[in-house]
Amino acid sequence: MNLGFSIDQAILACPMCLSGASGKSLMAANSAILLLLLVLVAVLASFVSFIVYLARRARRFSSEVPGTENS
Repeated sequence: MNLGFSIDQAILACPMCLSGASGKSLMAANSAILLLLLVLVAVLASFVSFIVYLARRARRFSSEVPGTENS
């Protein structure tokens, strides 16, 4: 039994590629991939916007901390 050969076969192609999908199934697979990418970008953008919000808020409130007045 050659385990290395079976691992190579699993890496080479997904079931959609091996089945030679066309038409509606191919369109559905591509739409699902696009949807997952859009969700990923939306989640990453929300993390970045939250970090920017926290940085701006920290900068704004740092001037209101007692004992740190700039003369």
